[in-house]
Amino acid sequence: MAMHTGAEARPLLARFSTVEPRETGNKAPNDTSSFASNLTNHLTQALHFLFTGVFALDSTTYDPILLMLNASTRSDRDTLTERWRDHKLAEMNFVGIVAALLAGCLTSTGSWPSLLPADTTSPWPIRTSFLTGLLLALASILSAANLTIRLHRLSSHRDALPLIRCLMARRPPWGRVGGEEELRTPGTFAVYTWQMPVMFLTASVVCMIVGMCALVWASVGEQGFSNVDGSLKGNGKVAITFTTVTVTVVVVFFAGQMSLYHMPKKSELVEED
Repeated sequence: MAMHTGAEARPLLARFSTVEPRETGNKAPNDTSSFASNLTNHLTQALHFLFTGVFALDSTTYDPILLMLNASTRSDRDTLTERWRDHKLAEMNFVGIVAALLAGCLTSTGSWPSLLPADTTSPWPIRTSFLTGLLLALASILSAANLTIRLHRLSSHRDALPLIRCLMARRPPWGRVGGEEELRTPGTFAVYTWQMPVMFLTASVVCMIVGMCALVWASVGEQGFSNVDGSLKGNGKVAITFTTVTVTVVVVFFAGQMSLYHMPKKSELVEED
């Protein structure tokens, strides 16, 4: 049976999509004010990506659930629900594997070659960052396993697909929009729950990077940055190289993610027969 979601996708996404349409229009360049405005827009987009694309909800998370709750026929709703379930199970499996690998790396931090002098205890921020990252990685593994098991068990029910939709819908499930039609909207807390493994994993990676930076620069603070003749010490070279690579990786990562974060507008979509 052919899918009929294309017709209803446009009005639904127009009403509920979290992606704001970009303003278009010709603005005269105005030196400093134009540069400041562009810089502010880029910073706003970066913060929006960081806090909604990674840690919270964006259109790629919210809209598929909205569409599967409001497809025109039962067959279309079931098809979209099956698609969402299968992709969510694959996502949970991938996140669980990555979190387990990250937990292994964090567990082995105690055996890393020490940059600090012998018989020197690493400062508390370093130990705190690594232990916090390990805890978050374990939380990611546990939440991914828990959600995967729950989704598998729920899928074995006779009315599995309607139950999944009921679980994702906001309570009370039905609400009127403009007095014209009834639409079911995803429950915010429920959608956040399915995002927990990714959120924990991302926070764990951040903690590990912070701990590594603190470890590298703590060694410089203990032994000094340069020799008497002005040449860099070994730890100073390590700190400069590590910081340069870290900043480069972070900039390239965010630039790449920002290029993929833009969701096309309705006018940019290519319709297929």
